[in-house]
Amino acid sequence: MKILSSVLATPLLCALLLAGCAQNITAVRYGACYGKTFNQLLESTELKPLFNDIARELCAEPCSAEGVIASADTSAKNSGCHAAGDKNNYSILVTDFVDIQSFTPASQGLLMGELMRGSLSSVCGTKITQVEFAKFFNLNEKGLVVLSRKVSEIKKDEYDQNEAIVGTYSYLNNKIIIFARKINVVTGKISRMVTREVDYNCAGGTVNYSVK
Repeated sequence: MKILSSVLATPLLCALLLAGCAQNITAVRYGACYGKTFNQLLESTELKPLFNDIARELCAEPCSAEGVIASADTSAKNSGCHAAGDKNNYSILVTDFVDIQSFTPASQGLLMGELMRGSLSSVCGTKITQVEFAKFFNLNEKGLVVLSRKVSEIKKDEYDQNEAIVGTYSYLNNKIIIFARKINVVTGKISRMVTREVDYNCAGGTVNYSVK
């Protein structure tokens, strides 16, 4: 009888373990936003405040040329390291955002580029010049390269266009990571880099997220 009980108990225990594992897998998949597309996650995200916050970091840096310090008040509009008298002549180049896996902007990158331009204009008070990423910058497995030989094509005498905001992003199922770099298009040096990580969770039938 003891042998028979052991024989019957073993498959029952396995079945219970398998059922528990199946429930855990289902819970993980559900909480991890499986089945949600990139566009669906973006639609559930308050993108304007996110890019406004990125813009504040990109344009809020102290001046060193004439000893003028940019305002630390993020509610005040400023144009970075440029004197107030030169504000109307200051323009910055802003590209569409490209996917660091495919090296192309796709529709999501076009949207992010528009949001970045709008935020820089409203938050920083700068003039915006839109440029095509692929024409002036190269992104590949070796990293980001400024095509300095084409600087003359994007630099105009009436604007001070030595700087560009270059955006990239990465989509990893539950996570969207956004990178924005302020680059000197003449030297290729990055003067400021801002990163935002948006983590999604789909528990309870709704899409929730946190920003780091």
